[in-house]
Amino acid sequence: MTWRGTLPAACWEAREAPAIIPVEAESTSNGVFLATHTSIPILLRDRVDSAVGGTIVDEHNLRRAVEELPADQPIIPILGKSGTGKSHLIRWLRINLKPNDATRLIFVPKHRMSLRGILELILEHATSERAAELRAKVAAASDAAADETTAQLRLRNELAVLVETRGADKDGTPEENDLRAFLASAEGLPALLGDPVFRRRLLADNGPIARLVREKLSGKGSEDKEDAFGFTAADLDLSVDDVSKAGVDAASVASALASDAPLRDLAAKMLNEQLGPAVSEVFGIGGDDLKQLLVELRLDLQKQGLELLLLIEDFSIFQGIQGGLIDAITLLPTETLALCPMRVVMAVTTGYFVNQMPETVYTRTYKVFDLELPADKTATFDPARFAARYLNAVRVGSQEIDKHRTDELPEPNHCLKCPVRDKCHQAFGEVEGVGLFPFSRTALDRAIRSQSKGDAFIARDVLTRVLRPVLHRDQTELEEGRFPSTGFESDFRTGALDILDNVEDQVRLRTPGDPELSERRVRMVRFWGPGHGPQNLHPTIHEAFAIPPLPDLVTEQQTHLHETVRPGSIPPSDETEEPPAGSLSPSPSSPPPAASKPPLVRAVDEWHKSGELLQRHRNDLRNIVHTAVIGYLGLEDGYGGDSGDWTKGGAELAPSFDAKTSIALDGSALQTALISIDHRNMEDVRVLRALAWVDAKESWANVPQGDALQSLCVTKVQAWADSVSASLLPSQGDDAELGRLAHALLSVSRSLGIADSYKSDALSRVKALFAKPSKLANPEQRPYTRRLQDRFTSAEPKADRNLLQRRLLRLTSYRQGTGKPLAIDLPRLVRAMSDDVAEAPWPEHVPEQIRKVVDDIKKRTTMLDPMLDETRRLVPDVSDLGGDVADVAHALSTLLSELAALGQSANSINPSTLHDAAKWVKTSDLKKVTDLSAGLDAWPTLTADQRLRLMTLDEGPALRIRAWLDPALEAVNVLEQKLQAGPASETQREYDETLQRLVAGLETLSREVMDVAGPRGGA
Repeated sequence: MTWRGTLPAACWEAREAPAIIPVEAESTSNGVFLATHTSIPILLRDRVDSAVGGTIVDEHNLRRAVEELPADQPIIPILGKSGTGKSHLIRWLRINLKPNDATRLIFVPKHRMSLRGILELILEHATSERAAELRAKVAAASDAAADETTAQLRLRNELAVLVETRGADKDGTPEENDLRAFLASAEGLPALLGDPVFRRRLLADNGPIARLVREKLSGKGSEDKEDAFGFTAADLDLSVDDVSKAGVDAASVASALASDAPLRDLAAKMLNEQLGPAVSEVFGIGGDDLKQLLVELRLDLQKQGLELLLLIEDFSIFQGIQGGLIDAITLLPTETLALCPMRVVMAVTTGYFVNQMPETVYTRTYKVFDLELPADKTATFDPARFAARYLNAVRVGSQEIDKHRTDELPEPNHCLKCPVRDKCHQAFGEVEGVGLFPFSRTALDRAIRSQSKGDAFIARDVLTRVLRPVLHRDQTELEEGRFPSTGFESDFRTGALDILDNVEDQVRLRTPGDPELSERRVRMVRFWGPGHGPQNLHPTIHEAFAIPPLPDLVTEQQTHLHETVRPGSIPPSDETEEPPAGSLSPSPSSPPPAASKPPLVRAVDEWHKSGELLQRHRNDLRNIVHTAVIGYLGLEDGYGGDSGDWTKGGAELAPSFDAKTSIALDGSALQTALISIDHRNMEDVRVLRALAWVDAKESWANVPQGDALQSLCVTKVQAWADSVSASLLPSQGDDAELGRLAHALLSVSRSLGIADSYKSDALSRVKALFAKPSKLANPEQRPYTRRLQDRFTSAEPKADRNLLQRRLLRLTSYRQGTGKPLAIDLPRLVRAMSDDVAEAPWPEHVPEQIRKVVDDIKKRTTMLDPMLDETRRLVPDVSDLGGDVADVAHALSTLLSELAALGQSANSINPSTLHDAAKWVKTSDLKKVTDLSAGLDAWPTLTADQRLRLMTLDEGPALRIRAWLDPALEAVNVLEQKLQAGPASETQREYDETLQRLVAGLETLSREVMDVAGPRGGA
């Protein structure tokens, strides 16, 4: 049993759809044609050259105009774009024009009509001897050009000859004449047409030469465009795989055409000018033959007292011979030329008629019937009425329709014998007693809108892209309970983009455990519903589609289905209209109108539908998710808080949880990101959409269905946080990385001369990891040591010591919010300071940059030979000083005092300066210098840490000794020069001997100190 009782769920046979709605409209029988015919609004204009004004009429006005055509204005053009119904009107005329024994009707169809076929149609009515001669000529010419390849090559060659001999027209501007001369020369278009390398492009199947030959030999196919075949500028934008193999002239003109769009336009125009005579030459007949043939026919019919009616379904099929046709149909009878009256009705695209018809056609045109209505014209036209006639015809079937026509019976209405007619029409709607099932007005309007360009109603598109696919494909889907199908949604989705466009609406339409049924219910409400959010539809729609209603949803009232849709255009989508009279208001929990949604919410809805998301929206959504997850990570539990070490990107601190790199919204990163959000995953989209809502509204209370969505988000965000934690945060029991970090930092502290780093107790070592280093007393004297320490102590965040300190704090510190560390997990850090973990293997999660920094520190703190040489130059040899510095300084001071008493002192000597410098020298300075010198002598036997400690000892003692030694030596030199200048006495000799001994000791010390401290001394 189905919703229709014992009858199938679908009230039509799928095989009837292509029979009733074929691709080529003329292939149906007259009975089917009339059974599906609907009046289409037509704009009637009396003036050919006017694009304004006019009156809305129908096909009956067209028929009357044809019947009353005056002899001096025998032409009626039917204008319109492709698919608007021009051919349909020509056929309707052919069926409905009253038979007249005095009229000979020639109908020229647009499909499958070759050049020979066209001419034979005309010759069929000619009986004169001249006509017989022309008939023989047509047969012979057509047979001669029956081979397509031969015809293409001959047409190409003929075009080359004609362009070269006739193309250099001199009637244009001087500039155009020059260009024409170039293109018509042997080095121009003729060279291009004859070049073997460019042959493949020029003779391509979709090129103008092949298309024209195919049309003349076989006629136009349904896939061919209505515009006249010919060359376009695009056909001459030539590119080939190997230009180097082309002729010089051909390559040159091809290059010129490729770089100059106006030149391509002119070249196409010149080729099209020669198409007519080229076709005549290739096929043996041309425009002149066609003209002569029609003139002979009109002369013959005039002798018989007959008139001629020519119905042309597509004027463009006369391309190449149209000049002869135009001359023949614009030729009026004269006293010397007794031609029969002739009426011509031609379907022609607007552009072709306006741009390519000569002025003589305009003067012979009676009225213009235009299927393209201007914006200021409205017409009574109901798309549902148009569709209903086809729906009924498919239900009845072509054989039954033809039988009724043969028996002269009224057109059958299949709905009259349907057992569910009343409830079907109530639910799905009807037009003049014909039901719209499986559509409704709403579903039909949305489907038509999806296939429309702007607001134009294109009959062909509605038939071949809406009605035929559904009736042919979806009959089985309906029978098997799979309708509305995925194909239906794919075909027509753009007509209902703003309906149920958010995931929350779709969630409310779900049937738990049955995703296929849930998806069909969403499609049903999206296309058949009024557009006011999730709701149950008319019970009959649910029954017909085998989709049960949901108990917690309101049911819409269907009275709006019978309201008259404003004829003349496709109605706007339901979501922009006020609710129809008699319908229930949307549920209070329904989403607000699209206009009130925050931009990011609308962006998520669009992303869910199409997978498309602007980069700025993508970044904003990542940041929202990032902020939400951080609050659940628990980074204050011994992981450095949320100061940014974990939650901002940076290879030096990876793994990290960064909005840009750790959160993926679709794309290839879905497989590797810490959080992956897929637009096809309904739960992901719901959470993302809800987070966008609350970010905009700042409170769940302001979000539609806020309580439920908050609960959903809490669960999902916690799951995301757990996943991030598992991938991101190291195990508390894994201290291998911490041990490597601590020992590397300890080596850095030792290289900075921090004393606590050399102590054995763990607390001192921990303090040393973060202690502020002292500065070198005189960095200019120790460049290598300065560079080493600068590398570790730079203010740059990625400096070695800074980087490792941040990494270590990240693993061991406690924070509050984003502040500085409040405490360190000291027991864990003390365990990591033990020597047995100094060389532990790196855990896999440690970034390569951290490993590289630690390795570099090890190399720098063990390769100390340059510092050894630097220190040797710094340390003086005090072995010849002869005593403590204080004793030597006292002796010098005593000597200066005695000499001053004898009047032998020098003005340049300042005893107080020497005295003050000696006071700065500490008692331990000489021993420290002596010990340092001894350590340097034992260098080969020292460990790496002992060497590092030796290199970072304080250089102050040597510098202080030098600060005294420099002025002391200067004073001794001055005294020596002064005493040597006077006569010697016993007392003087005694002083000289004493002075010499003192000077010898001071000079030795001075040389050693000056070698290290340099010429300027130190403080």
